[in-house]
Amino acid sequence: MRLADGSCLVLKCPPACNIRLLRHEKNCLETERKTLETLHEYTQIPVPQIIKYDSHGGPLGTPFLMTSYIPGRKLSELSAYLTSSERSTIDHTLGTYVRALSALSATQFGMTHRVFAKKGSKSWREAFLALLEAALRDAEDMLVTIPYDSIRHYISKHTYLLEEVTEPRLVAPNVCDPQNIIINERTKQVSGLVGFSNVIWGDPLMSGGMAEGSEAFFVGLGDYPPGRTGAARKRMLM
Repeated sequence: MRLADGSCLVLKCPPACNIRLLRHEKNCLETERKTLETLHEYTQIPVPQIIKYDSHGGPLGTPFLMTSYIPGRKLSELSAYLTSSERSTIDHTLGTYVRALSALSATQFGMTHRVFAKKGSKSWREAFLALLEAALRDAEDMLVTIPYDSIRHYISKHTYLLEEVTEPRLVAPNVCDPQNIIINERTKQVSGLVGFSNVIWGDPLMSGGMAEGSEAFFVGLGDYPPGRTGAARKRMLM
């Protein structure tokens, strides 16, 4: 929204009450608020500043999160016009940001709103299975046709691999989504990141960019290729 002085803010509200949400979407505003606060306190990653958060509704009659606006264009809009050098620079920057995100740790695993409320899981195995089951139930609720029993069976056969993850790290699955990367049109460099409503604490191999990152991304990350062990590669496939 644009203010009288010409400056802009971003206002986020949940959808109308008659719209059915996925299970992980029910706490997206709280998750984004907690994540942005954490990133501002512990990293130098350019993310929006929180202006106001109201979980009850207040003057708007609905919960809302108001943040600063990061000027620029989405990478999804500019990608076709970038040179290979410009894109490599962007990918390298994203790698350094994912490294900074993955360096943050918590005392519990799971969804952000539960972790900050001290209601997270004690193990990544427990948290992962809860996240998977929530996703499968969402699909069942919407009558999506997939082999539910087979998925549960094959995942259960490999849950021992999840025990390798012993420290909860911040995981932003969509951090490298071109829709969430803001680019300075003049310099063609990253000016900000948005979209932190589904952050979890768990296996850093689940972070955005890990599965499809370029060589420049992994150079910025400082781990190329990621997941050198066979077990780590299997976790990425899960």
